[in-house]
Amino acid sequence: METPAGTIRALLLAQERGTPMKRVPEAQAVEGRGFMGDRHGKKKPNGKRQLLLLDEASHVALRLGPGELKENVVISGLPLEALPPGQRLALGAEVVVELTEPCVPCSKLERIRPGLLKDSWGQRGQLARVLHGGTVHEGDGVRLLDVNPDAPRPIRPKLP
Repeated sequence: METPAGTIRALLLAQERGTPMKRVPEAQAVEGRGFMGDRHGKKKPNGKRQLLLLDEASHVALRLGPGELKENVVISGLPLEALPPGQRLALGAEVVVELTEPCVPCSKLERIRPGLLKDSWGQRGQLARVLHGGTVHEGDGVRLLDVNPDAPRPIRPKLP
């Protein structure tokens, strides 16, 4: 078996709007939806934001804990910001996701800490869609797969 490029450090579900993320030891990914029990999975199917993946190094750099940036998956050992849209990742043994675009920081971050909007630029993670569902666990490996050559290339916005 191929050596993982990274490791899942945390799995989180978005509850109701405005409430803290719920950390879970395992999550069920649903193709075209996201994680079962996550409020983003209830939105339109096949949207760009089914999951938000964040590099553990961003947490360290921003001095934040898991879930504070509303991410669903925290991954160590893999520089997510350097990966292109269309990059496919295997999460654990079953789940396959495709990165759709970088997550653009929004003004809500200023409620967490003044200056976080600017500080998080380029460290906000990547949005992804679920291509193949299944169960994923904290501690599972993350492997790089192929890049979808037909994936749209979003324009990276500039810092306001």
